[in-house]
Amino acid sequence: MELLLERTFVTETTTVGRLSIITRTFDEYLGREDKEFICDTIEPPMKELGVNPHFCHRHKSAMPPGRYPVVIMPSKIPDLCLPLIVGVPKLMSKDVRIQIGNSVEDIEVGLIPGAYRGDGQIVASRNMVFTLKRLIYEAKQRGEGVFLTVLKELVEEGREKQ
Repeated sequence: MELLLERTFVTETTTVGRLSIITRTFDEYLGREDKEFICDTIEPPMKELGVNPHFCHRHKSAMPPGRYPVVIMPSKIPDLCLPLIVGVPKLMSKDVRIQIGNSVEDIEVGLIPGAYRGDGQIVASRNMVFTLKRLIYEAKQRGEGVFLTVLKELVEEGREKQ
């Protein structure tokens, strides 16, 4: 299963994006790729992390562009397993997760899925995290790897990236 994070805009306090699932179909006649919107996301604002490995301890930042494996692992919250995004460069000293929250103040790194309200806040995050966990579990049961691709460019709302 391939998750795609397209960032739509960045403010001084928040990076807003769209999370979709990419479904690839291949048969003897046609190879096809479909994108299904899942939810909005918010992350801390994008920052240059530089070469100092301790930078991320003092500054919140959005994930750098790339393709990362996603697994379900126990979190610091007792009895709660959350999706863990593995191998994020420069942020490896912290767990980069898909998390429950309402604003970027609730997290240091990672992303919060849900419905974006337009004021730096997101709603229905808990429901969306559990929906994503179910989709990830189902993909793992089918023997599929789960990956999150974070695009570098900002994508305008309503326009598809060519």
